Amino acid sequence: MTEIINIIMLNPLGSMGLLFFFGVIIASLRGWIPQDVLPVQSALMLTTLLLAILAVLFGKPINIKDITSNIFLHPITALIGGFLVAGALEAAGAFRAAIDILERTSRTPLGLPGTVAILVNMPTIFAMPCGRILAAALIPAAILFGHILAQRRKSSILASVVVFGFIVNAAASCGPSPLGGIGMVGEGMAGSLKIPGIGLGSFSNAQSIAIMLITGVTMLSISFVYRILPDESLVKAEGEAEEKVEKMEKIHISAYLSLFVFFITIAAVFILQPPIPIQTILVILVIVIMVMGDVTIQDLIGGVILHPIMAMISGFIIAGALLSIGSFDVLISLLEFLAETPLGYVGVAVLMANIPTILPMPCGRIIGMALMPGIFLLGITMANSGTFSQEVIPILLVSFIINAAASCGPSPLGGIGGIGEGNLGTEIGVSGKPQQVGIMIGTGIAALIIGVLGPI
Repeated sequence: MTEIINIIMLNPLGSMGLLFFFGVIIASLRGWIPQDVLPVQSALMLTTLLLAILAVLFGKPINIKDITSNIFLHPITALIGGFLVAGALEAAGAFRAAIDILERTSRTPLGLPGTVAILVNMPTIFAMPCGRILAAALIPAAILFGHILAQRRKSSILASVVVFGFIVNAAASCGPSPLGGIGMVGEGMAGSLKIPGIGLGSFSNAQSIAIMLITGVTMLSISFVYRILPDESLVKAEGEAEEKVEKMEKIHISAYLSLFVFFITIAAVFILQPPIPIQTILVILVIVIMVMGDVTIQDLIGGVILHPIMAMISGFIIAGALLSIGSFDVLISLLEFLAETPLGYVGVAVLMANIPTILPMPCGRIIGMALMPGIFLLGITMANSGTFSQEVIPILLVSFIINAAASCGPSPLGGIGGIGEGNLGTEIGVSGKPQQVGIMIGTGIAALIIGVLGPI
């Protein structure tokens, strides 16, 4: 205890920064800060202002450059570009075309179970910049197929299994997204150290594999442990309504072409890794889809979701303030102290990698961007301890990133899980625990993949 007090007293301003940051996060989760009055993003911006005032009082004023230098424009502009692509795809009917393809697939030898397996993993296949895009676009399909599967197997719980499997997959899918996903920030940090194999998309495959496992574990947890039963009448009504829409709606060939062009473009970016900024590629892709699908500017703007953009910016800004006043130095000192306990460095790393799911925010970018510098510094500290190699840095980063990305699923503050709960008529927050179980297991798998196979 004496050593902890000494750490705090060596940098009281930095310690106060940590206290205020985690205080706002916990107060928001506990409902002490009403989100309809002061959303967590706004609360963090006010916290930054408070820290700036305290820094002046302590005689260590924060330079505005210290904060702005921590705002990485590359993932922000890629995120905006990704939303424009999503808006173009939605307006061109590409997501409806995807549902139609799924329906046709269910009549092949793959059958309904194989189609459902594809459906629940579609968010990770598309890898949109925010899971809410596909969660909103494809939730009718998840309900429809869940309803049909539940009817055929005479087990209503299967509707919950399909819908929440889809939901947690959607929540996590922004991690490996090349369209401004959270992973891009970690790849940039690790790449700055010239670690072999680290570059655009180097964390994506490990995350994608982990997300599939997260999805499977969540579905099994709901089926055998948590037993989340839906409102059968509500699911039946929504499923039948979606079925009627599918039968009546005619999908233009341009919708299928837009979907095809999107997949080919994203695949080419990962395989060829052209020396062109991803933002430029996204702008060209948007123009092509606009021409093919007769998409308007209003459609593009309609695809932009401000929530994750503001979450990313507020995370960057609070991180810059915490860096400036030495809060991350205090954090590392505290973690080094914990590493000398039976927890060790491994226990400390596991704890920090799972912090986003322990304190789930409505968008993983909030805590992801705010604590990413601290996670990076912890990785460097572990690498310099003599016990671990430099590879511990990408292992820790990818674990934290996938955990942060998925954490918006079980968040009680308007997380994606609420979409599934509302559509199934279940109790609010009931899907949180099975999602958290899946996320924590998937986090370990992502670390194992990077640790054993390296960036793949």
